[in-house]
Amino acid sequence: MNNSHQGEVVLTATGEIQHPISVDTVSVILKFFCCSIGIPLNMFIAFTIIQRRRLHRKSRNIFLLGITLSYLSFFIPPAIELIYWALYPVESVCHAYIIVVAVPQSLLLINMLLALTERYLAINHPLLHRRKMTTRLAGCLIITTSMVTIFLIKFVYIVRLGTIRCEVWLVHVKVHSLILIILFTSCLLLNIIIYRQTKILLRESRTLQTTQDERDLSSGSANVNNQSTAVPSMCIHADREKLVEMEMEASRTLVMGVASLCVMPCLALIFIASYFACRLVCGQLECSSLVKIVPLIKELSLSPAVYCPIIFLVRNKELREECACKTV
Repeated sequence: MNNSHQGEVVLTATGEIQHPISVDTVSVILKFFCCSIGIPLNMFIAFTIIQRRRLHRKSRNIFLLGITLSYLSFFIPPAIELIYWALYPVESVCHAYIIVVAVPQSLLLINMLLALTERYLAINHPLLHRRKMTTRLAGCLIITTSMVTIFLIKFVYIVRLGTIRCEVWLVHVKVHSLILIILFTSCLLLNIIIYRQTKILLRESRTLQTTQDERDLSSGSANVNNQSTAVPSMCIHADREKLVEMEMEASRTLVMGVASLCVMPCLALIFIASYFACRLVCGQLECSSLVKIVPLIKELSLSPAVYCPIIFLVRNKELREECACKTV
């Protein structure tokens, strides 16, 4: 094999071509553990959103459904790895793994970005959000952006610029890393913006509540007619407060989910940046020992598909109540 080809693929510490699927006993145990918990949990949440009209008639829950389905796709690569390890260690199974690798993470980040954008509109432009953001529009956005993301991630294979091989090509790693970094940075920045907006709204709602209480105390000596005319406006005010409270609760739930998700991608991106920096400074073979950490990084990147749905269930009261009704 020539040196030019070796420079295009990831090599092991011994100078051999790194196989995309590397599974050991510990990795198998972790994959089985994550799959046995994550798949039923995400399927339960997805079916609950689909079956309960109270949930699927709201656009924010459609985006939550997109996130849940993205988490479900996280378990496709480990399932292929287990099939390759236990049943069919053939080239075609490895090709299937190459086709799906990096797609679940990209779909999750794009759906997170859509959900955060929807929350931003709900907080800052509530009238426009209520009038324009329908469940049909939410579904169309999820499908369209997911297809575009898959096309960009697998552009080389879709337009047949390269052939699918059971190797880790550096150009593919760079393309995947660039797209993931852009999506991750966008989610992180929008997450910070929504967090700040939510804090401001919480502060304003407390101020309005205090002002309303003081106004009620000062108007205690008003006549009966004035009190009766004030009832409708107070009811409207109470309904509006309840709506704002629900929107803020949904925003806080999503913010916590995205914040908890940021931990694992940060580790993966730091590892990728360290690997390419090492190759640039020290050379390819000197940095091949870092490849041994790849299985650990892959197992850690699977964990958000297990604990993030639990966070959504704990924080989202509406979803939790519907799930409880379904289990009864």
